[in-house]
Amino acid sequence: MRFLLLSLFVFTLAAQQKKDYDVPGPIELHIYLTAKPGQDKAIERLYREQFYPAVSRQPGFLFSELMRKPNSNDYVLRHTFMTEEQRMKWVATPEHQKAWPALTALSEKTSWQGFGVVHPLPKGK
Repeated sequence: MRFLLLSLFVFTLAAQQKKDYDVPGPIELHIYLTAKPGQDKAIERLYREQFYPAVSRQPGFLFSELMRKPNSNDYVLRHTFMTEEQRMKWVATPEHQKAWPALTALSEKTSWQGFGVVHPLPKGK
């Protein structure tokens, strides 16, 4: 019974997530990071040297950037994939399993939002 309830919960969660990206275009994540005191340069270095090189090699990758709010420790990491399936494959890679925990270890807090891209669409869509 417990397995059945857990399976139903996971299925419902997956269905809700799919609905969130029910648009014709790619998906984009906005990940909000607040650096721990003194860790801002470490976040920037980790993104530049480890995270970006790894994510940019993934199938379906379209775009990624790290932005910093002026005079603060607040960052937005944006990345875009052609499909949610391709993004989830990236999440399962050893590179992501190494880079993501390293980024969050340098952060006081993290949160994210996902978006379906409606315009402009990549060529061929």
